[in-house]
Amino acid sequence: MNRAVRLVIALYPRHVRDRYGPEIADLLSHSRRPLRDLADVARCALAERVRALTYARLRPHLHATTGLVAAPVAFAGAFLVFYTLCAWLFAAGAAVTGASLTAGSARLVPAAAALPVAAGAVWLAGHARLPFTSALAPAGLTLGALPVMLLVTDRGSWPVTAAVGAWGLTTCALSTVATALTRRGHRRRAVLTMAFGGLVACELAVAVYSLPVSGSLSTAVAAYPVTSLGIDPSVMGDPTGRVADAMTILPALLTACTAYALGLVTTTTRPDTSTPAPTPQGTT
Repeated sequence: MNRAVRLVIALYPRHVRDRYGPEIADLLSHSRRPLRDLADVARCALAERVRALTYARLRPHLHATTGLVAAPVAFAGAFLVFYTLCAWLFAAGAAVTGASLTAGSARLVPAAAALPVAAGAVWLAGHARLPFTSALAPAGLTLGALPVMLLVTDRGSWPVTAAVGAWGLTTCALSTVATALTRRGHRRRAVLTMAFGGLVACELAVAVYSLPVSGSLSTAVAAYPVTSLGIDPSVMGDPTGRVADAMTILPALLTACTAYALGLVTTTTRPDTSTPAPTPQGTT
């Protein structure tokens, strides 16, 4: 019952909790109708919370959420710009040296274009100030990435939704763990968790997406490193490159979103510097 009372009191805005919290808790602890009074207090707490919501309070959250949803669109646009630029540079270099632009060189273009986008995402995250925990950021990134992928792919909505959803759930879990580590002062562990876990999240999403295309689990598992690093698709048993072609911008987009989430966790989360109150020593 004490836990339920604390939960109900937590529904009130902070200024109400600070002023009336102990009094409400005392009344509920001596109530003759605890369940009914608990429900009444919860209803009043929610009503008070709604009244406390104003546009001035909501504006930072609305702006931050809008920015998260729009970030994948910006990453996709930046990738297309760098992709075009890298393709021109590769073609110009081939023309100057008198060589032809081989298929191997062309496969390096997506990887070369994704690198500055991911670096820019980390830089952008370092300048972001979220009014809520960065562990919630992957949810907004997922909502923004899904429409982009649905527009640029023709493989059906379910593979795209499953892939982006798998990435979102995995990255949310990673961000929660990394946020907790950062607040405890383990920033290096948080970075390693997001770095290695982010690769796993991208690998999982691309595998989920490419499995219906290839029909082979080994090919699906190899799809992300092959498409991200510009490796010859024949190494994953797909000499025609149909799996690599089906990826479109999915690997680059998820890599940029993962880098952005990594930057948000490791730069906007601050260690918990609060120190516990000293315990009074007993006298003998």
